[in-house]
Formats: sequence, structure tokens, C-alpha cells
Amino acid sequence: MKLKCSRSALNEAIQLASSIVPTRTPKPVLQCAKLVADQENQSLRVIATDNEVTIDYTLSGVLVEVGGTMVLPADRMGRILHETKDENIDLELIESTCHVTGQDSEYNIYGYDPDDFPVIEIEEQENVLEIEASVLKKMIHMSAFSAARESSRYAINGVLWELSGKKLRMVATDGRRLAQIDGGLSVAIAQDQTAIVPVKAMAVIERVLTEPMEKVRISIENNQIVVRTEKVKFSANLVQGRFPKYTDVIPTGCDIKAHMQKESFLSAVRRAALLTNEHTNGIVLSYSSDNLCLSSSTPEAGDAEINMPIAFDGPDMKIGFNPQYILEALKVIDTPEIVMEFAGENKPGVLRSGKDFLYVLMPVTV
Repeated sequence: MKLKCSRSALNEAIQLASSIVPTRTPKPVLQCAKLVADQENQSLRVIATDNEVTIDYTLSGVLVEVGGTMVLPADRMGRILHETKDENIDLELIESTCHVTGQDSEYNIYGYDPDDFPVIEIEEQENVLEIEASVLKKMIHMSAFSAARESSRYAINGVLWELSGKKLRMVATDGRRLAQIDGGLSVAIAQDQTAIVPVKAMAVIERVLTEPMEKVRISIENNQIVVRTEKVKFSANLVQGRFPKYTDVIPTGCDIKAHMQKESFLSAVRRAALLTNEHTNGIVLSYSSDNLCLSSSTPEAGDAEINMPIAFDGPDMKIGFNPQYILEALKVIDTPEIVMEFAGENKPGVLRSGKDFLYVLMPVTV
């Protein structure tokens, strides 16, 4: 195997592979990326898997002198490509050693037997849906951050996908907050579907969506999601279990509403959070007709009070929230104005951005 390719393109593929491979495993070959050079098509495939999530990334425009297959530690290869600044790089496999040659550098990396690498083919299923990459990327960005990272309730370690007609809804929760985002499919699907996609898979899908206008092909069947772009084939096992009945969590009858500028609110929450700690990790939001006062207090540090103008419809009220949960939502919102809705004090609040995004926050005692 011998080839020359763009260092930056190979680096992008290897970094994606590194995000999938397990950090610890009794099978070291799973910490590797499999490189398959195709002389006929002048292309290079980079494949990685942890036996639950698999990515197959194709680089075109590669100068392949000799085709072949090599299996290399993804992390080690990734560090070399990151530090090397050459525009192009040469790879040559001699016996089981890969020689990586740049303009002023040469590395010899010991590889693994390709026969030891899992044989995995990503097969597209029959029921395929299409969605614009920019829409899918935005939906992932505005939902996955709310999913649980560590929980005995395994189903909330993923993001719920609900598909109906030309509509896709994503919902994520960790039990203390919930994010819901709606988006449109390019073509209506024939049959409604639901699936729980693991957070790790959501992060990888978001990273591979680099062409905003590209149509992404997705199929969900046989306990697996398969995603295809022009460069990438990706598959992941779905999360098994029952997702909470999220509609029961979203408050109804929220007649109290506050209209705010997002950036002003983001700044105010940040500043009020400066005098909180892990024991007093809450801020008080005091609403009145034209003003929001954000306050915090920590016995050993002091207290803070931030005021900002708002348009408020409802009786004066106070409510406490974890500021970190507010900040994480505000960071993904891209509209200049947001609305917070309440059914009353000590009840969950609803933060809305446009007509497609809502975020439910459980109150805290401060």
C-alpha cells in the first residue's frame, strides 16, 4: 500500500475515527482505524468502530500508487497528523509498519493485522428519509446538550426522534431540564417512526455535517440508525428502553410571560452566577412589570444583584433556577429574542425561541 493525500483531509477523517474508538478495551485493535486504499477509484476509506458505533469516511482525490489495507492506532496517527503542518503526506505500508513521510519528518508506526479488525458493512435499509444537513445539525445542537450523561435510566442517555409526515421532532432530558426542537424533512415519510439515538452517536453525526445544503439520507430499522452523506457512512445501535412521557413534563396554562433580549439575559445570568458555588448553585429571578432582577448569594463569598429591562405580562413573582442550565440553553439559541413562560411560582418554567424550540426548566430552592 502506497499513497499520497491531503494531510488536512486525512486528519479530519482520523479525528472522527478517534472520537469513536474506545479509550479502554480488552481488544486493542478496536482503538485503531482501518485504512483501505482503492487504486482504481483513487480513494481512501477510513473506518472505525467500537462495535456499537461505526464510521466509514471516504477521501477522494487521493494519489494511490499501490492499493491495500492497513490498521493503525487512531489516537497516535491523529496526533501525528495534527502536529505535522505539511499540505500533503505520504503513507506506505511495508510488512506491518506504516511509514508516514512529510516534508521534514518521517514516522514509522507499527500496525495491526487487518484480519483482526471487525468485519462491518454499513447497509442502508429500505425506508430512507432525507433532511437538509443544516436543519439536522441545528436540531442536534439544540437538543443533545440536555440528554443525561450518567443515569440508571438508560433511555434518557439518548435523544428521542419522532418522525411523522414531513416533521422530525427531537427531545432530550436528564430529569432536571428538557429540550424539544422541531424540524422539517425534505420528503414525507410513509409511516411514523420513533427511535432513541445515543448521545455519542448524536455528537458524531453533528460533526460529519459539514455541507449545509447537502441532503442527508437516514434510515432507522433493525435497532439501528444509518446516516449517509457524500463522504460518510455512519451507523449506531439505538438505545433500548422507554423514553419518559415528555408531554407530561411540559407545563400548560403558562399565562405569565416575559419577553427578553437573549444576549442581555445571557450576560445577566453569567454575572449573577459569579457568586454561586456547588452548594448554592441557584439564582433568583424576580420579575416585575418592566424589570428582571437576578440575584445570588453565597455566605463565604457575598451576593450579587443584576437588573435588566424586560416586557413582562403577569403578577410580580420570584423563582429560582440553576444558572448553568439556563446558560447551556442560551448558548445554542440563535434568535435575538426569547420568551420565558410560567404557570406560577415554584412551577417549571418554559423558555421558547421561535416557534420550533422550547426548553423546560425545573425550579430550585435558593
